[in-house]
Amino acid sequence: MSNGCPNSVPTHARSLVFIGLERSPPYILEASKIPNELEEGEVLISVELAAICGSDIHTLVGQRSTPHPCVLGHEGCGVVVRSGRPDVQEGDRVTWGISTICGNCLLCSLGLTNKCENQIKCGQVIIKRAALFGSYSTHIRCPAGTPIVTLPPALTPQMAAPVNCPLATMVHAISKIPSIPRPGQPGASVALIQGAGMMGIYAIALLKEAGFSKVYCIDMNRSRLSRAVEFGATPVHPDQDEEIVSPDSVDVVIEACGNKEVLTQGMRTLRVGGTYILVGLVHKDSKLNVLAQTVVTKCLTLIGVHNYTSQHLEEAVKFLSQHHDRYPFSSLMGPIYPLSEFRNAVEGAKSAHFFRVGISPHM
Repeated sequence: MSNGCPNSVPTHARSLVFIGLERSPPYILEASKIPNELEEGEVLISVELAAICGSDIHTLVGQRSTPHPCVLGHEGCGVVVRSGRPDVQEGDRVTWGISTICGNCLLCSLGLTNKCENQIKCGQVIIKRAALFGSYSTHIRCPAGTPIVTLPPALTPQMAAPVNCPLATMVHAISKIPSIPRPGQPGASVALIQGAGMMGIYAIALLKEAGFSKVYCIDMNRSRLSRAVEFGATPVHPDQDEEIVSPDSVDVVIEACGNKEVLTQGMRTLRVGGTYILVGLVHKDSKLNVLAQTVVTKCLTLIGVHNYTSQHLEEAVKFLSQHHDRYPFSSLMGPIYPLSEFRNAVEGAKSAHFFRVGISPHM
């Protein structure tokens, strides 16, 4: 049951609803009724700011199958206006997990709550199953089982909106790296990040704070490489990668670009016993041309990382809270649009001129 006064909440929410690629445009602005009371475990949040993730673009251009009609969007932050949980209070500034956790299935019992067999995915669920569970909306209604993490006041909406996707995912990826050794001992201290997008930029900061002495970042986009330098990376353009990054010199490679062709480069740079973490290859055009002999003879570890657990989301918020004044995180957010200008926002996101484009539903 809801704890709050329904009079403090509007009767209807405005949402961006995906209605299928057979329609033009494939989305509409829609008003839907906000319930006066919530079910146990649900949380209703007034969205401060949402961010357009690349996966949402994939939906809009037909590269990802998404059930519809559904409220699009998953990245964002906001203020709790009704709560059906004793540990979540009205007025809390929060972010939310991008999928629910049942806590009872086999995968949850194995600690793979990010792959819960009964999960409901934010921004990818048909409205009749979970109404308002998408961030391109004035209000998001998080079902029971959705991780909710409180945000400290120091984190502005521009900093906090992307925390529940690229940052939390990269926290998960970094957790797969073997422990940093004591000074003077061999081990993980040099990394190569493939891709200077949002995940790659977060990876640089995470690795620098984890004690890595050198973090290379490779990308075709020289403008993004210049931004990577601001976060502590040594920039590498593909035209120069063999000159700058020596063979067998890197402890950890993180693929964060979604391009299957970079695997050869990563294998070349990894030392014997190195670790390769794949994060960005979450699409069908990802069949790998990998020589198994290299994996075997170099004793490499290949790890796939998809999404994150509630612990990783909590750690992401903590990391941002501790280091927001050391890195220009807020500058990663580009222009911010109202819901009524969603088309322009999508075009801005497609342009690759910005790490993130924002949606302010209450504008």
